[in-house]
Amino acid sequence: MDSDVTLSANRQMGIFRSIAEILNRSFTLREALDGALHRVVDLLDVRAGWIFLYEAETSTFRLAADVNLPGALAVAGKRRMSGDCRCNQMLRDGELTEAINLIQCLRLEQALPRQPESHWHASVPLIAQDETVGILNLLLERGRTFSPEELDMLESIGHELAVTIQRARLFERVRDQEQTARDLMQRLLVAQEEERGRIARDFHDQGGQLMSALMIQLDHLAAQADPKDKALAASLRKLYGLAQQGLEELRKLVYELRPPTLDELGLGPAIRAYIDTHVRPAGLQIDLQLSDLTTRLSGEIETAAFRIVQESITNVLRHAKAKKVEIRVGRRGEVLQVMVRDDGVGFDADAPQAGRRTLGLAGMRERSQLVGGSLQVLSAPGFGTTVLARLPLHDES
Repeated sequence: MDSDVTLSANRQMGIFRSIAEILNRSFTLREALDGALHRVVDLLDVRAGWIFLYEAETSTFRLAADVNLPGALAVAGKRRMSGDCRCNQMLRDGELTEAINLIQCLRLEQALPRQPESHWHASVPLIAQDETVGILNLLLERGRTFSPEELDMLESIGHELAVTIQRARLFERVRDQEQTARDLMQRLLVAQEEERGRIARDFHDQGGQLMSALMIQLDHLAAQADPKDKALAASLRKLYGLAQQGLEELRKLVYELRPPTLDELGLGPAIRAYIDTHVRPAGLQIDLQLSDLTTRLSGEIETAAFRIVQESITNVLRHAKAKKVEIRVGRRGEVLQVMVRDDGVGFDADAPQAGRRTLGLAGMRERSQLVGGSLQVLSAPGFGTTVLARLPLHDES
């Protein structure tokens, strides 16, 4: 007798452990429920099984998994498995708090009116931390019932299923919240780029025209001035030079805000133009390599890549004291790889004076993540800095 009890306990422990392993290694809730239900039906040698999940927001149950569902219940797209049943109502009313052998099923009564012996199933409430999340129903062979030990084991399995369901729902809520935050940030960045573009166009159209008109007027005055008045001629030349310098600075500001080349010609030409107008004049030696950028990428990817290059170069000019910068932008399979490496002083991200630079790096990292990519920064005092971004190209236009 003791050996039979031990054999039964070992068998139940093996069943529980087998189901727990399925739940732990499943990646999705559907996979976990399907795998666990198949294992329960197989190891407990029952005819069929199905799981309803409880939706607290609507106080309704929905079919989440089923195995060997009787044909009368499976027809018409499992229409009979929707709506309420006695077991659902009992669970909702708090009358079903533990595993029970026999519940007369309204669905089976309606589907099999001439087989009253098949109208019963065992039910296991799925409850964890006083929260009811669903119900597991098992259809046994006629005349068979579960032993008290088997019911205890089923309650433990039900608890494990309930914990898995709670964990999956919590993960989905967190994921949805993160997705909402990403969507909001994406819309914010899009709005920011659009506003930058509008300001850049206003500067270009209005400010540029005013500065050009000023230069024309100064040139006209210089032509009409008395050639003997050298002081006036010198002043006009100086004013003309200042106006010309102001126009150049205005053009640089327009390019910083939103380079028209990026929208008109794409990422490669925009980077080349930025290097020629903003970086080479600063005295930096540039090693630029652009590969496989002949076709346009999605607007989000092109903007993210350009801003990463721009912010990296800005950090180099402000902080690195570098002489040489390598820039590599190109496709690597389904990824756009962006690398900016300088030979400057490097930095320690934990040092207090690194605050402003790391703030810029955080912005680049956020841009990368918003398009589904990643950004890595490698640096140490005295060894320069490397910024490496990998942006997926699945949203190419």
